[in-house]
Amino acid sequence: MQSQIEGVAQKLYNKTRQHCFFFYLPTIPLHIQTGSTRATAIFFDLTQDFLGFYDIFNLMVTNLPEKAKAKWAEAIAARDPATKLRLLKEFYSSFSKHKGTERLEKSIKRQISSLEDEVERARSKRRGSSRLEWVVKKGELTQLAVVGTLQTATSFFNLLTKSDIKAHESLMRPILGVFKGAGVQFQLIVVPFDRRVGEGKLERFMNLARNADGMLIVLGYEPLSYTQDVIDCFESHNMDIRSDYPKVEIAQTPSGGIRIVGSSKACDEREIADFISGYKIRNAVVKITYDSTLEDVESALFGRIVKKAVFVALRGDRIDQLRSLLPDLLLLDSTLSPDKLALHILKRFDLIRIYTKVICGETASKPLLMKKGAKAIDVAEEIHKEMARFFRYARVWRGGDPKGVRVGRSFELRDGDVIEIHSS
Repeated sequence: MQSQIEGVAQKLYNKTRQHCFFFYLPTIPLHIQTGSTRATAIFFDLTQDFLGFYDIFNLMVTNLPEKAKAKWAEAIAARDPATKLRLLKEFYSSFSKHKGTERLEKSIKRQISSLEDEVERARSKRRGSSRLEWVVKKGELTQLAVVGTLQTATSFFNLLTKSDIKAHESLMRPILGVFKGAGVQFQLIVVPFDRRVGEGKLERFMNLARNADGMLIVLGYEPLSYTQDVIDCFESHNMDIRSDYPKVEIAQTPSGGIRIVGSSKACDEREIADFISGYKIRNAVVKITYDSTLEDVESALFGRIVKKAVFVALRGDRIDQLRSLLPDLLLLDSTLSPDKLALHILKRFDLIRIYTKVICGETASKPLLMKKGAKAIDVAEEIHKEMARFFRYARVWRGGDPKGVRVGRSFELRDGDVIEIHSS
């Protein structure tokens, strides 16, 4: 019987691990002896119930009908917002609604709502309407959405930007400002998450947050349930604000078939390729991580993104309770200077500061913000495409070295490096 138990236990483990659910096997009393037919029957009855429970969770991948998958393929291929809106509505009505499709339903409803706003804005422009636009174009600065209750978000924005914005002003128009620290600048935008402002305005703020490069989520004197409400709301808008990286990234290509980059412990390349092909996608590069599942692949197909966030607590008396939910939490006290906050933001968003230097000239006072792992050629590309095209070599100064070192195009840079590009 022991070998039977071990075999079934392994089967359960293999099935459940790919969906990241953890269950406990029924405890087998120690006095059960090998060969006990009754004990074996009880164990396998319990096991079958367990596998039935697994089958319920196996529906987490929505298993849409072929008609719905074909309609989705049409919708994501459409470029005209009005056409995409029509196709998304047709897609929404093409599948049955049940427990396994709840998250998908919410996601599609949000996308439909966003497209309806976009189509209406286009119509207003054609009519010459002066209706206030809730669209903010990002400039050169990294844009961060300041998220919190109406009063908390506005107060924190004022503190960082040295402004005097009143809370009600953020309900009338997008409020922008600049936060300076550690020699860099960030563009901040007030994005209240406050149920009192109404669903219409909340949707506008969610769209602003989605468009931003990242978020500063400020927790003040709200109940602890507010934090979970924020996380859940972004989740329902297809934004993961607690992960460090996306588990799956899908980029459609004009040719080449479906190519898988990486590997997963939960599903193999053929399963992933077949799953994506089921949505009428023939050519794509799919980047996966070791812990990704088919559910993560489906979420990526339906537009799920990772939106990095820095969580800041304004109160120290609840810091332990908050850190049980948010381990990487900053406390706003006398030790958190603007420079420390800026450095934490850079680290959280995998950004490094690179200072450029003119040949035989001065070093720039403002650094370029580059992704961690950037190489010398990436800086040349950032400065000018022609400089990258005719790149010969670069000289890099690091850690106060007065001489610097000559490097090639693939040299990896670090935060604080000074670089001088030489091109022909």
